[in-house]
Amino acid sequence: MIRRLQYKIIAVILGTLLIVFAAVLLALNLTVYQTSVQRAEDFMAAVVENDGFLFPPMGRPGSGPPDRGRDPFGSPQMMRAGRFFYAKLDRDGYIIELNLEMMFDFSRSEAESVVSSVLESGQTKGDRDNFRFLSAEKPYGRILVFAERSIEMGLLDNLTRASLWAAGVVSLILVCLAAFLAQWMVRPVKSAFEKQRRFVSDASHELKTPLTIIGANLDVLQNEIGENQWLTYSKTQMERMNALIHSLLLLAGTDEGQTSQMVGEFSLSNAVLGTALEFESLAFEEGKQYAYHVMENINYHGDETQIRQLVSILLDNAIRYSDANGQIDVSLNADNSHKHISVYNTGAGVPNNERDRIFERFYRIDESRTRETGSYGIGLSLAEAIAHAHKGKITVTGDYGKWIRFDLTL
Repeated sequence: MIRRLQYKIIAVILGTLLIVFAAVLLALNLTVYQTSVQRAEDFMAAVVENDGFLFPPMGRPGSGPPDRGRDPFGSPQMMRAGRFFYAKLDRDGYIIELNLEMMFDFSRSEAESVVSSVLESGQTKGDRDNFRFLSAEKPYGRILVFAERSIEMGLLDNLTRASLWAAGVVSLILVCLAAFLAQWMVRPVKSAFEKQRRFVSDASHELKTPLTIIGANLDVLQNEIGENQWLTYSKTQMERMNALIHSLLLLAGTDEGQTSQMVGEFSLSNAVLGTALEFESLAFEEGKQYAYHVMENINYHGDETQIRQLVSILLDNAIRYSDANGQIDVSLNADNSHKHISVYNTGAGVPNNERDRIFERFYRIDESRTRETGSYGIGLSLAEAIAHAHKGKITVTGDYGKWIRFDLTL
């Protein structure tokens, strides 16, 4: 139980931190991408507004564009951070000027092909091949400006790669941090739980001796005075107390996986069928309809005694809480990877808001029925503990007021 609590805390801490870290990285990448796109679009808009641009000659770092008032293009270093070209076309669609000064390894024929593709699309803004483009009407016809995206995408790829590396390193750090925090947070709970488990175990062991002596004395008295109503009541309550102590010892043993299991391969079909047959006469005496459907030749690796006890708890619970003349069904089947045991009974069932609590120790939906049923409310807790010890799971379904079914998956 403590170990599962630690895993849940680690999952919550790690999940929260990873979500925050992923959100930061995503926001950073999106910001860089949007900034890159905006810079390219601003530059293309400036070229359109100024009807072209005389790029600084290569090898002359101090040169700049013609003086047109405020320089809309920024510094020469800023301009050469990307690759651009533009084309001017007359009203008939013929190229009258094609500036490839910033595309030194891009041929004129390739540029004309891209321009023709954009003209055929009829778009004024968008992406074409490896370029982002902007088109605008001019008195002489049209100007098309193209910004290559390879550098932009390369920067984004590098940033993404660096982000993934950072995410991997940070994830390892977060795992260690989450494990440390989880261990620190559950330390008081673990201490209290261990004290409670030790108390239950010690108290149960201490109670066994006086109950044994009381039982022996009751037998002696019965031999001396014969059958007596009060002795019978006392023996009945003593047997109930012995059953309770036995269950408490089993619960204490299953906590933290400290139960002693006789693990081995056994016939699950025979175990379920044999346990179901033990309850057949009890169901018949109470006038309840009882049926079992057990698939043959199903084997399982586990503790046969505990599995039998688990099925017995579910069947006992079904008979106790089924309605008069109710129906009880037991089934066993298997698929490729799991075994499934179901115990169904008609009756009041469990309200939907109570289903998560019925496996709590000593929890009862109706406290007034404790004496009526002779139950202390720990049977389902023990059943769940046995299921967890076998890496299994118990789920509850039903229609409140009509029926309920417990499904065990192993």
